[in-house]
Amino acid sequence: MSQDIEKRLKRMEDIEDIKQLIARYAKAADHNGDPKMMVACFTEDAVWNCKEVGGWSGRDAIVEGLRETSTVTLPWALHYMTQPIITVAADGQTAEGEYYLWELAKATQEDGSTEDTWIGGWYESQFRKENGTWLFNHIELFLKLMSGASQPQWETPIAPWQG
Repeated sequence: MSQDIEKRLKRMEDIEDIKQLIARYAKAADHNGDPKMMVACFTEDAVWNCKEVGGWSGRDAIVEGLRETSTVTLPWALHYMTQPIITVAADGQTAEGEYYLWELAKATQEDGSTEDTWIGGWYESQFRKENGTWLFNHIELFLKLMSGASQPQWETPIAPWQG
């Protein structure tokens, strides 16, 4: 019985550590993609993809791409990561997770001005534990909403399941 409790406790600790990683990633993005904060979130061979934003392979490329996105495309943002569902593999070294994104942002327009923008969707991520620390190994962001806050109706990108 004690061994079962220890396994369950370790799984719960891993899930909490992954939730903390997700929060650190959001904070790094809200700090204009701060490279020091962002680099600590990814494995060296990580992948980051979003149809509407872009995609990068490798930690350095991800950090650079997110820094540019967080300073040029969306120079101000506030990320809310909610409702995480985390599944830790039996080996305790890998995990998968899904969680929602609700983001308030200022999006740069063609004329250089910014527009208050609502962004919403969800992340599907894979995690890997390296040297006792959970890191992102793969992130897919699926946007369901990206719309100017002043629009009379929300504008929604075409969802991946809609073609």
